[in-house]
Amino acid sequence: VELAHELLAAGADILDVGGESATTGRPPVAVEEEIERVVPLVQRLAGELGAIVSVDTYKPPVARAAIVAGARIVNDVSGLRDPELAQVCAQTGAALVVMHTRAAPRERLQDPDLYAEIAGEVRAFLRERMAVAVAAGVDPEQLIVDPGPDFAKTPAQTIRLLTELGRMHELGRPLLMAISRKDFI
Repeated sequence: VELAHELLAAGADILDVGGESATTGRPPVAVEEEIERVVPLVQRLAGELGAIVSVDTYKPPVARAAIVAGARIVNDVSGLRDPELAQVCAQTGAALVVMHTRAAPRERLQDPDLYAEIAGEVRAFLRERMAVAVAAGVDPEQLIVDPGPDFAKTPAQTIRLLTELGRMHELGRPLLMAISRKDFI
């Protein structure tokens, strides 16, 4: 909460809260434990600080609990592997961040031959995942897209994608990118 207060004072508009590390090689956190980690913090950030809170999860029950606690955005780093997550956003009105990745959560995939034309393939993937969300009842205005720098991409593929980032605007939705200081920089 103290860090959140500092971030807001420094100009942050949105605080992203996650209860499970994306680090590879670690076992997944049980839904109940992730909820226990996330919900009290979301309540305090949204309630006490009045922050716009995003919950970083790919698990529908965690998303639902965090939204009830005050989160307004679900940041799904799984590439919408579980369409039920979209249904949660459709039912609650929460925004949904759909990220590009070909890897399952916490799986590392870096294949220099994976993409023939990365920007086009990322855009096509996001368009298809957006369609899945809309079919689940999500209003297109609720969608935010993330091309997923470093997720299932080599550093060279990420750089190539960033040089063609303008092509992602063809999706007609706001872009969000989590540029990790651990990988990207």
